[in-house]
Amino acid sequence: MTASHSLPVLMRVLSASLTLAKRAGQLIKDVQMSGKSLDIVDKGHNDPQTRADRASQQLIISALAQHFPQLTIRGEENITIENSSDTPDINELVDANLQEVLQATCPTEFHELQEKDLVVWVDPLDGTREFTEGRLEGVTVLIGFATQGNAIGGIIHQPFYTDGNEHGRSVWGIVNSGVYGKCVLNSKPLAGRILAGSLSHRSKTVIDAVNACEPSEVLQAGGCGYKVLLVLERRVHVYVHASRGCSLWDTCAPEAVLKAGGGMLTDVFGNKISYLSTNETSVKTGVLATMENHDWYARRIRETITL
Repeated sequence: MTASHSLPVLMRVLSASLTLAKRAGQLIKDVQMSGKSLDIVDKGHNDPQTRADRASQQLIISALAQHFPQLTIRGEENITIENSSDTPDINELVDANLQEVLQATCPTEFHELQEKDLVVWVDPLDGTREFTEGRLEGVTVLIGFATQGNAIGGIIHQPFYTDGNEHGRSVWGIVNSGVYGKCVLNSKPLAGRILAGSLSHRSKTVIDAVNACEPSEVLQAGGCGYKVLLVLERRVHVYVHASRGCSLWDTCAPEAVLKAGGGMLTDVFGNKISYLSTNETSVKTGVLATMENHDWYARRIRETITL
């Protein structure tokens, strides 16, 4: 019996998911290097899906479903998950990152959670448009954990991150425990009011919401996971997405990581996002993420737009 057997269920699932996120990230890089990254189908509303999306989700969800059969797992709904004969051994998955995961303390309120209490939200490749267009810094693998509708833990893996000889990074967190992994805080005071927004959404409502925040600079960036990392690392002050483009698998992991670091992620009006497993997976009232002054931004947006 390995030491991982004595871990709370949340920590075992998190450790296995961290291994799977890293492997999925390598798979995405392999697809990109193969030149087949533009094998695109349209998911609707001009939303592309690639070979890498499908392979990444197959890897993550098939392994989690096999080894943790009572989990509720939600991912992009038009990808069919097939049974796999080469699913990694559970001890291999959990133990691969056990020492990293043991840096964290599982909060008392999560100790007794069982598989059936957890909903896992998986975005196998967040930033698909960025992936197909070669803007690879915006590509992330997202695995978020929720219970009773609340985001409580998450993994943001950035496969194309580079820092010297290091390639790829994982930033992960547990609410009321902290943020772990390769989180690089901006050491310089951040002047002005820098807002991160999306290249793909430029409607009047989006523009009005951005202007309501009175930014000194707007940084155009893609991918919910990447933009939340920019907020977490204090490279921007706020991330605003005032449209219906996000789903719960986009926001669960980023919200949990940001909350673990002391920040907030809500809809653009400041309302909590629920991660109960229902048929409704769209975040219809947008996304607002900050490390501070969250209520000020939400109030400004509420006074300016409707969604």
